[in-house]
Amino acid sequence: MGTVEIGQLVLHGKLIENARLEVSTSEDMYFESAVSPGFSDAHAHPQVVDVGEGGHWRDSYEWLENRKLRVNEAAIRKDKELSALLAEATILSSIIDGVTMLSLTGSLEGNIEAVKKLKATPRVVLLPTVMNLDGWSLPENIFVKYVENSFLWDGYFSLGFFVHSIKKADISMLRASYNISRKLHLPFALHLSEGIDEVDALVEALGKELDRVIAVHCIASPEKCRKAGLKVVHCPTSNIYLYNRTLGSIEHFDSLGSDWPLVTGNLFRTFQDAVKLHGATMDLLAKATLGGYEIYNIKPEGDLVTFDDPIEKVLRGESRPVYVFVKSKPIVKDEIIDPYGLSRTDVERIVRERVNYAFEKYGL
Repeated sequence: MGTVEIGQLVLHGKLIENARLEVSTSEDMYFESAVSPGFSDAHAHPQVVDVGEGGHWRDSYEWLENRKLRVNEAAIRKDKELSALLAEATILSSIIDGVTMLSLTGSLEGNIEAVKKLKATPRVVLLPTVMNLDGWSLPENIFVKYVENSFLWDGYFSLGFFVHSIKKADISMLRASYNISRKLHLPFALHLSEGIDEVDALVEALGKELDRVIAVHCIASPEKCRKAGLKVVHCPTSNIYLYNRTLGSIEHFDSLGSDWPLVTGNLFRTFQDAVKLHGATMDLLAKATLGGYEIYNIKPEGDLVTFDDPIEKVLRGESRPVYVFVKSKPIVKDEIIDPYGLSRTDVERIVRERVNYAFEKYGL
């Protein structure tokens, strides 16, 4: 075990001066600042490589029905190998920028293959998408995969349900996913009120006990979402891109999500956009780090991101991580992903190559 000395440590949202932590290294180290836990991306679509034009849609349903994509999304999500490659790229891009907890929606098979293959990952919550379209998951399929891969669900990885939205899944799918998640104590999430107030419809479908439901976006009815007890994930980058509007108050959300990490950037970009909207505060940093852990009920012990800059630069989103620890084990050392020897430039190249491959294979 080694000792990490830190000039300024933000531990669970509180600043501690001159801190010392024990980690799984053979050397002692010093850093100007650190955050524990690291950043948590509470909502990411790793198989999304194109979203169409933005800036003028009224709500998500109008966007989904009228957008013009340059790739065949259905073909990508049915391609297990490509889905896994895109999920791997998302994971690598996330950890190099200090994400120690990542929630992945999308392809169940592809995402599972990615986390099983990679030797360096953050804590990953797999939330396969339930939706009335070819290639997406059914609630019973998710349950089967949960049983088949039970050896994975050890607090490092976990599985849950992500119903795309109220209008894009049958009510039976919505209720089945919710009921199974409650019985197995698994996360349950969905896109909600992404331009249209849907809180009353959700209460009618599931009942009033919604304190364990994770709602992504909630830009149309933020106060109602909070009053209903929903845990809210804020995706400022994608909201601004599609609708030119997003949540206006830090009180309206619990955590941040990158939404489309391979299109508009990982959580580092999302955090920078959130800082522009809500200010460089300890409260925002806490929601960007501890927030995701809390809504997914994940213990963050040993998760740490260190910097060679003062904490003020970290708060402003101006500092990149030097070391990234998950369960006290370093997975990024001196800005290099261990054990792959990948730099940030290498990871950016991998992202470009795999996105280009998706376009080459399934471009329209």
